[in-house]
Amino acid sequence: MVESMSPRRTRIVEAATKVFLRYGFAKTTMVDIAEATGLTRPTLYQEFPDKESVFHAVVDHMVATKLAEIRAGLGRRKTLEAKLRFACDAWGSEGFDMVRAHPDAADMWELGFASVCRGYEGFGTLLEEILREPAARSRNAASAHELARMMVYAIKGFKDIAKDGADIRRLIATQVAVVAAALALD
Repeated sequence: MVESMSPRRTRIVEAATKVFLRYGFAKTTMVDIAEATGLTRPTLYQEFPDKESVFHAVVDHMVATKLAEIRAGLGRRKTLEAKLRFACDAWGSEGFDMVRAHPDAADMWELGFASVCRGYEGFGTLLEEILREPAARSRNAASAHELARMMVYAIKGFKDIAKDGADIRRLIATQVAVVAAALALD
């Protein structure tokens, strides 16, 4: 579920999302965010003490929205492979496409930020939920937690090396197929 925010906070987060996507974290200033929201800097500072706190609110909101979208779509997928493929494409491919569309925003997905790490952990938890029952039934020695963690950080690596959107989708499809096949072996 996406966190509820006050109308002013929502307005700031929505405007700041566009600013961070355009300039990235490093180049964005509180002045940029204030101008984008139509608020004065003192009013912005009443809601957020600094750029980092705005950034964390933006990332947390983006992650919560994406995870809710993924969860909503899982019910329409019947097989483990289809569920994993949907979740991993939504997380990895769409994130990759966003960075390609906004290259200055690449720093928004760096693991040096606590909110980004929380986002990856949240996605890992979602994958773990998908994998829990199949992993428990499988003779594979890997736990659902280990498999989810491997998949999450492989996708992070795929984002770093993929040549284009088709390439990251192929990498994700291969990883998902291997995991699903390994869990199906009994």
